[in-house]
Amino acid sequence: MKAFILLKVRGDHRSFMGKLSKFNEIEHVYNIAGDNDVLIEAKIKNLGEFKELINRVRSMENALETTSYIVLSRYK
Repeated sequence: MKAFILLKVRGDHRSFMGKLSKFNEIEHVYNIAGDNDVLIEAKIKNLGEFKELINRVRSMENALETTSYIVLSRYK
């Protein structure tokens, strides 16, 4: 399964993104412009693993808010 997580972060985004990039489930971490600061692209096996990932991300220092999306299908 593929999932995307939008994240608002307080403080140094680069340091936070470096920590995220060490998570095995996370394939890509993007610094983005707009209402959110970081976009995470993750590959997960099931909803249980997704829940664990979200909880780990939310428990990180300086994580303020997350919005999550699970990919249902891909066309290109």
